[in-house]
Amino acid sequence: MKRLSPWLAFAGGIIVLLLILPFFEAAQPHGVRVTRGEAEHIADEAVAQLGESPHKLWSAITWWKSPLLEKELERDPKRLAEAMKDPVLRPRMGAYRVNYYRSNIEKFPQYVSVLVSGRTGEVISSRLRLRADTAGAHPTEQQMRTRADAFVSSRAFPGAPNPRFELAQPTILRTRTDWVFRYRVPTSFPLGKVVPLLNVYFAGDRFAGWELMEEYSDGKAYEGEGGSGVATTLIRFSLMFALLLVLLIVFLRKYHAGEVGVGSASMLFLFAIALMFVMSIVIHGSSAEGVGMGSIDARSTAFAQIAFKLLFVDAPLSLVMFLAWAVGESIARERWGEKLASFDALLRHDPLNATVGKSLTRGLLTAPAVAAAAFGAAAIPLLFGAAWPEIGNGTQYVLYLGGPVMLILCAAFDALVFPIGALLVVLPFASRRRMLWLGVVAVVILGAVGGFCETPIAPALQRMLFGFGGIAAAVAIFLTTDLLTTVIAVFFGAMLTYGLPLIVAARGAMLSDLLITVSAPLLIAIAFAIAGLMTRREVVYTYEDLAPHVKRIVERERVKAEIDAANRIQAALLPLDVPELAGASVASHYRAATEIGGDYFDFLPQPNGEIGIAFGDVSGHGLTSGIVMAMAKSALLVQVTANASPRVVLEVLNEIVIKTAPKRILMTFFFGLLDPATHSLRFASAGHLDPYVYRAGTRRIEPLSSWGFPLGVKRRDPFREHTVEFSSGDRLILYSDGLIEAVDDDGEPFGFDRFERVLADSGHMPAEEIKKSLLAAVKKFTRNRPPEDDQTLVVVSFDGVAARPQPYIAQVAETAAETVH
Repeated sequence: MKRLSPWLAFAGGIIVLLLILPFFEAAQPHGVRVTRGEAEHIADEAVAQLGESPHKLWSAITWWKSPLLEKELERDPKRLAEAMKDPVLRPRMGAYRVNYYRSNIEKFPQYVSVLVSGRTGEVISSRLRLRADTAGAHPTEQQMRTRADAFVSSRAFPGAPNPRFELAQPTILRTRTDWVFRYRVPTSFPLGKVVPLLNVYFAGDRFAGWELMEEYSDGKAYEGEGGSGVATTLIRFSLMFALLLVLLIVFLRKYHAGEVGVGSASMLFLFAIALMFVMSIVIHGSSAEGVGMGSIDARSTAFAQIAFKLLFVDAPLSLVMFLAWAVGESIARERWGEKLASFDALLRHDPLNATVGKSLTRGLLTAPAVAAAAFGAAAIPLLFGAAWPEIGNGTQYVLYLGGPVMLILCAAFDALVFPIGALLVVLPFASRRRMLWLGVVAVVILGAVGGFCETPIAPALQRMLFGFGGIAAAVAIFLTTDLLTTVIAVFFGAMLTYGLPLIVAARGAMLSDLLITVSAPLLIAIAFAIAGLMTRREVVYTYEDLAPHVKRIVERERVKAEIDAANRIQAALLPLDVPELAGASVASHYRAATEIGGDYFDFLPQPNGEIGIAFGDVSGHGLTSGIVMAMAKSALLVQVTANASPRVVLEVLNEIVIKTAPKRILMTFFFGLLDPATHSLRFASAGHLDPYVYRAGTRRIEPLSSWGFPLGVKRRDPFREHTVEFSSGDRLILYSDGLIEAVDDDGEPFGFDRFERVLADSGHMPAEEIKKSLLAAVKKFTRNRPPEDDQTLVVVSFDGVAARPQPYIAQVAETAAETVH
């Protein structure tokens, strides 16, 4: 089934596209056949007819639509389709606009403007604008009216059949008098208050061209609706810089830890900025239309805009690519390394292999599904009347900005920014924290807000809200395949999303150019895929092939896994619950300074009803200390079944530590047998800190002095046993040096004096409250600093009366016994 999935996605995507594309056709320039190059050549001839030399002027070509007609008709697709058939309106609904500017003269106003029909190649407007200081004649209206009428009657005007004279309007300048003769153009199409016009212009007595115009019959000024577009742009800029800041912070942390590399990331940075620079060169003239920079000319304005775009758009986005790959690669290799194999092969200049071939094939097959998902989501507001089709970014890229090559450039931009900038970073990060669903939601939002595979619908808010289809499909492809498959699917899916509406509407040379543009990268990808599959060579990376930072990540993951396993083992060695004692209660606390601690405590029930209390502290902390602690517990469990005498237990443990523990590793240890019936404790200590006893009768603190060498010392005195009896209300407190040696910001230790004062103040409380008081005091003193050593605490509270208050008789005759009262 997995092998069939790409083919099913391909078939499903094609079917959905065939069914759903008609919903988006209404606003497209149906029948457009003239290319941008052809339109520029036609416009040059029109400029020459006005007496100017086009080759001495700077020109910029864009796509033009009547703003008044667009506003009147855009929300009604059926009415818009009917308007496209009207001889008056159709030429006004889409044409190439070529503006000509003079060098070294401020950009506005345009010197010459020419409109060329995208369907027929006819010139539908041609206007010359002379500067106010250009000298000319001061003709009368009658003189110019005769010439205007003669001009209008001499030819047929596309978009202005049967024009009727309406009025003449002079503009009197110091150097000349200009005239505009307005002709109303009758139409049977209901346009409400919009009136089609044809204007004929004269600058002095010089013929200055004609222009198709529209205005409201009540004189109302046209008001655009650009607010939502500006808001969308601001949101996208904010998103870009926010993402850049987050990635930079993560990158610096990982770079400091040696977990990221910059080699492949640098290659992607250079590729991204080169791609966007080429895009800037292609669109520089068209994208600068409507932009003015004071007194500088049009050429300088266009190149200044390239510089601004490079600084504020291209460089930040390329830096996002750099950081996203560096950070994303680091995160993805921890668990999703197989998703990077084929993409790595390209970066390693090894594209001709079966691994890359399979990814290319899957990407090509799933590309229609990306486009289908984008159109499918965008069709939802169309079906409910909440949005309407518009000419769209894809058509604007081709007609307005730079021609069919823009489909390749914009699709490549989407294929780099979204899979690498979003998928590679967010999804592995979320998966590592077991929140993959949240990562998917975040990526879909990023894609929709960022304009991934934008579809031709309006207004901008609905376009953004329902722009989740393409990125959702890309997420599904990434999760089920790999990064290169996703990049290829997004590239060709974006080309289909941007290009299909215009391909369906185009004819003639425009259609041929579009099909060649789309087919060229498709054929190249198919050829590479076939060549790669024929090699039958899979890319298999060994450990030696990995980059140094990846090796560090692998090694740290291996060590982390081992430490996690050791941590689970150590947790199993510690008691899960405190023992339930008649007439007494127990509270305990354990906190390791690192993943593996060297402290140890345990409660060991004995057959005679006694409770063994073990308390140990291996020197240092970490993995070695944890292993020694585990070894001591194992030996202790065996020994107490044979002879639980505290002295004997310490003797046996000492021999084991000497023989098996690394040199210079010592372990302090306390072991005692608590008789719940008599409230007496028989114990021995191997260099452990003296436990404290709080006496309820005197409200004083007494240390249980039990000096002895730590375990692991060969030359030592024999261990000695002691016995202590407790009365009702007494407390026994065992602790490790991690509590005593906890330091504040100035390096001062908590110390025995503070420890004893807290015990004296809280000794009358239950065991659990004493524990909380001690820990709270240490935490407050250290200002919640992480501990530098393991911290362990056991508190026993004697609340009842001993059942058999007879003295304990030592079972080992040769042991020197002491009784503490």
